[in-house]
Amino acid sequence: MLDRLRKEIERFLSHSFVSPSDFVVLSDTLSKRGLGYVSPTTLKRVWGYINDKGNFYTPSPFTIRVLCNLIGFKDIHDFCNNSESIDSMEYTGQSIESYSLPSDVEVTLLWNPNRLCRLRHIAGARFEVTVNEHSRLRVGDIVECRNFTQFAPVYMRIYRDNQAPFTYVAGSANGVVFNLRGTNRTEQ
Repeated sequence: MLDRLRKEIERFLSHSFVSPSDFVVLSDTLSKRGLGYVSPTTLKRVWGYINDKGNFYTPSPFTIRVLCNLIGFKDIHDFCNNSESIDSMEYTGQSIESYSLPSDVEVTLLWNPNRLCRLRHIAGARFEVTVNEHSRLRVGDIVECRNFTQFAPVYMRIYRDNQAPFTYVAGSANGVVFNLRGTNRTEQ
């Protein structure tokens, strides 16, 4: 389980952890994304880079949860139950290209502080805002967005009424969390 989690994190970040500075960067990434602080030393233990606690080192539940959250899972149970059975379009630990989505799929975006937006996919990179809470977007806006990446900002081109289009960034500080809901799927 821990080996699979490490591999999934490396795949998600497109980076292998092989030097001390890699673990400092990962620790900073976790903190900057608001997931919690895990020290570089603890991360070195998780990856087996150092073995000062013996061969049977077990990370704390907090450390495991933070690492699972990084790749879009609620906790280790969610990771174990869902990481093998989901296809690339539904995998919340990666980026989703808008062009790969079928029409009428809904993308729900959540970001701090207390923002929610639901987009209905029209075609290509175009979406219509169907629900908005606490952001500058408006229901009925047409937005263009090429992709969605967990825990990263979302850049959108907004078309509103007869105004000139403008760019909007959702989650510029800590990124967004997205979920997909299709006509034949339940919300994740």
